[in-house]
Amino acid sequence: MKGPMFFLSFVEECVMDPAYSDEFIGGRIEVYEIGSEKYAIEEIRFLTKNQKEYHRLREKWDFEDATAKELERLRAKITALNGKN
Repeated sequence: MKGPMFFLSFVEECVMDPAYSDEFIGGRIEVYEIGSEKYAIEEIRFLTKNQKEYHRLREKWDFEDATAKELERLRAKITALNGKN
């Protein structure tokens, strides 16, 4: 049996703190369980200087479906990305 599927939506947010606004990109990834809730079930937050890697992840996953395993890998990548600030 196939497990749950999730729809991903990247949302960039304005970084207002002048200490971060020039170099950093921040926001959230909204996670929706397909066929279940009509609202996001999770938000994965990000704030990173590594804009190149962020854009690579966004281009791959924005408005895409993911398995639970793929979602877990994406969470780990975002955690690592946040930690490289």
